[in-house]
Amino acid sequence: MFEFLSVAFMIIYVVTGKKPIGFSGWFLFGVSWLLKTQYYLQISDFYNTTLMILAFTLFSFMGLTILRSENDRVFISATSVALVSSLIYFTFAITPLKSSLIVHTTDMSIELAEFLGFNFERHSEDIISYNGKYVQIILACTGIESMALFTGITLSTHAEIRRKLMAFLISVPVIYILNLLRNVFIVSAYGGEWFGSADFSFYIAHHIISKILATLALIAISVGVFRLLPEFADLIFSIKDEVVRAWRRQH
Repeated sequence: MFEFLSVAFMIIYVVTGKKPIGFSGWFLFGVSWLLKTQYYLQISDFYNTTLMILAFTLFSFMGLTILRSENDRVFISATSVALVSSLIYFTFAITPLKSSLIVHTTDMSIELAEFLGFNFERHSEDIISYNGKYVQIILACTGIESMALFTGITLSTHAEIRRKLMAFLISVPVIYILNLLRNVFIVSAYGGEWFGSADFSFYIAHHIISKILATLALIAISVGVFRLLPEFADLIFSIKDEVVRAWRRQH
């Protein structure tokens, strides 16, 4: 519900430039992330729990800054990027494409595992078995959030088609492949009990090692995209400068 409202408000803000609408869109966007903390707490994923809280804080602050800023252009541009990325994500998250993407990710994870020498078996459309242990592939296992983000960046940035295509190729396909490797690693570690008991191996592989490696990979990909699309890097710095001006001016 909050996702739909945030997207609707963002669309209206991009079209009209009305600050209260912009605030509402970004605040509701932050709430939609905050509500995910309950799920991550249930599975003891404190890394993503922290990210969800930080996302809520950042997006709420973004909304408040829109209310205080006199430079609507930079925030409308930033909202356009968030809007395109969100629309791409929700296309997969709330339509029948969700199950298709999960099944595809399950298939490709099994094929990659077999190529690497691991005897994964399909238990059902979205469950992989290995050494009698079962792992369910959910939407978060597809990497769609990160792929939608970088697709939104490349589509929304005003740059030459060639540079936009290069930025896309070094981000989305790379994330896709790395995510499949991540799935293979987690299932193998869990089923093979690489780090002790099965549950402890899953925790180490999923919540610690994969999170650290994913963070480093996304940083490296971001640097590459920024170099290919300095226009987007300029937008980030413009937002930073405007945030400083907006909050300093009224104190």
